[in-house]
Formats: sequence, C-alpha cells, structure tokens
Amino acid sequence: MMRIFHFAAALALAVPAMCQAVLDPVNGQTVETLVKRALAQNGGLLAGQSQVAAARGGVTQARLKANPSIQFSDAQEAVGSQNNFMIGGTLPLELYHRRERRVEVAEASVRMSEFEQADRERQMRGEVEAKFGDVLAAARNLQVANDLLALNKRALDLTQTRADQGAVPPLEANLLRVEVNRIDSLLVDLESRVAVATLELKTLAGMRPDEELRISGSLEAVPITGESSIETRPDLLVARAVEQVAAARLRQAETEARPDASVSFNYQRMDSSFNVNGFNAAGQPRPVQGVFHYLVAGVSINLPTRNKNQGAIETAVAQGQEAKRRREYAELIAAREVAAAALARDKALESLRIFRDGVRGQAAQNLDVVRRTYELGRTQLLDVISEQRRFIDIEMGYTDVLNRYYQALVRVRTVTGGRQ
Repeated sequence: MMRIFHFAAALALAVPAMCQAVLDPVNGQTVETLVKRALAQNGGLLAGQSQVAAARGGVTQARLKANPSIQFSDAQEAVGSQNNFMIGGTLPLELYHRRERRVEVAEASVRMSEFEQADRERQMRGEVEAKFGDVLAAARNLQVANDLLALNKRALDLTQTRADQGAVPPLEANLLRVEVNRIDSLLVDLESRVAVATLELKTLAGMRPDEELRISGSLEAVPITGESSIETRPDLLVARAVEQVAAARLRQAETEARPDASVSFNYQRMDSSFNVNGFNAAGQPRPVQGVFHYLVAGVSINLPTRNKNQGAIETAVAQGQEAKRRREYAELIAAREVAAAALARDKALESLRIFRDGVRGQAAQNLDVVRRTYELGRTQLLDVISEQRRFIDIEMGYTDVLNRYYQALVRVRTVTGGRQ
C-alpha cells in the first residue's frame, strides 16, 4: 500500500497531463489561432474597422472640388410687354490651396484611425494571450488535483481493506477518507476556475458560450517570441498622428484666414419697349422697341478684414500644444511600461529557475523520505498526508510561477508592440 505514495516523484520529474476536457494537443486551437479569430470576430474590432472606413470616406470628400452654381431669372413687366431673362453661373476658386489643406487634415485623420485600430488589435492580442495562459494554468492545477485524488482513492481502498482485516488501525482509513474528501472539494473549485477562464477566453475570441473550445499548448513550452521597437507601438503612433492632425488643422485655419474668390459669368436678354410710336427707315410709324443681349463676367473676392479666423487659429494652436504634451507623456509612460515589463519578466524567470532547480526536486525527496519513514513505522500517516499537502501546494505554486513568467512574456510583447 505504501507504494501508492510514489506518485510524488513522478509529478516532480514530469509535467502532469493536461485536463482532457479543455486541452487537446493534436486538434486543439493554438494561441495564435485564437488571436486571429478574435481579430476577425470581436465586435469592438469590427466597429473600429467601420471607423477607419468612415475616415477614408472623409478623404474622398475632401478631395472633391467645390461645385459651381447656376442661376436663372425671368422678369416680366406686370402691365406691359417688357421682359428680362438672365442665366449665369459662379465657380469658387478655392485660392491658397484650400482643397489641399482639407485633404491633409482628412489623410492625417485616416492615419490616426488606422493606428487606433492597430492599438485595439495590440491590446486584444495581449488579452487573448494572457487569458490563454490562465486557462493553461487552471487546467494544469486541475490535472494535478485529479492525479492526486485518483492516487489517494486507490490508497483509501487498499487501506480500508487492510483495516477491515485488522492489519492497520481503522483511524488510518478515516484519515485517508478525510484527505480524499478535501481533495474532492478542491477539485470542484479548480473545475470552476477552468470553466470561468474558458468562458472568458471564448468571449475574447468572439465565440458563443455554448461553442466547444479545446486548446493546444503548454506553459512550459511558451509560444511567445520576439520583441519589436517601442517606436512602432500603435498607441505612440496614434499620439504622433494626433499631433499631425492638429498641425494640419492649424495650416487649414491659417489658409481660411486668407482671401478667397469666385468667378461668375452670365448672359442677359432684355426686351424693352415704350408706349409711343416712332418711324422706321421708310417713314412708316412703328412702336419703339428693342431687344438687347449682354454677356457679363465678374470676380467676387471675400476680404477677411473683420473675421480673420482668429478663433479657429487659436483653437488649432492650443490643440497642437495639447497633442504634443500628450505625445511626450505617452512616450514617457511607454518607456516605463517597457522597463517594468522587462523587470517582471527577468524576475519571473529567476523565480522559475529556483522552483525548477531547488524546490520541486527537494519537495519530492522530502515526501519520499517521509514515506519511507512511515513504512518503517517511525512516523505517522498524518506526517505523510501533511508532506503530501505541502508537495501539492508546491506543484500548484509552480503552476503560478509558470503562468507568471508566461504573463510577463505576454506583457513584454504587448508593451513593445511586438508580433509573433
């Protein structure tokens, strides 16, 4: 019966098999697969794509030239035969590159929207990767508890049989029964953690709660690799794009403060007559009447003498200063986040090495010594159970360290804007 406790050495030397209800090493979805699914199905990201499309529509609109206008008029004398017909058109000139200034603002807004979408994707990638690690950690703890429960149940069955035969005191069977029930209670809590973490991962990936999800991965084989320069972080690019938008709006406001003009052309036909008679070349009487045709061309100039767009310029200057301050602060925060993430990663790796080299192996040896001492009758079963509990706490602590290192790597990649 005492050979049942040899499970400790096996747990210490090899990673336990993951919970089969969640993990599928062959057909399960990898973290990158779930990230791609989240990027394609997440409602917030889909809304962001529409925002980018709307900004691109603004560029299309800004590139369009101002429409000409056409005027018609027809005047008829109320009592009489005189009439006047006029047709004309006006074309705005948009002087001083007004259209180019509009396009600059619109294109800068598109870049800002695209960077905002890229930043949302960066954050979503990090959230999916982090939650993926939480599921792996919860599943590992669940499997450790499952293994422990199965071994203790077998030990309880054997001990109960020997107690019924009078080979061991009944107290030993009762002690093992309490331990089995304790582990069974722990198992329920761990199953809840796996279920909740899996539901949260489904939500991030744009899956329905009732969809089946099996994942493939291991905390020991961390799939997070590579870092990129902080200069490519989308949120910093957003801050710089906002600064560019403010600068473009300032140039547009300054342009609007300059004169603009429009040209006009019109044709006028005037039929005029008087209620008197004259004589024609043959000396015959005839009404005094004439038809006159006019072609008119003109230029209308808007003179910014009182409204020089001062308020819009002041607003644009203030917005530019605000964008600059926010960009500088964002760069400072990003540098701090990168330094903190790198420090957390290094410390998590150091802790992981200590656990691997100086904790798990020693804990397995301690349990083996206590077990052998019990076999020789020099200690009690309670000492074995106590050491066993300590060992399982260490195994779950090792899971926490693995997950902490995994999360640190995810954080480093997220704060540097890196991609796999």
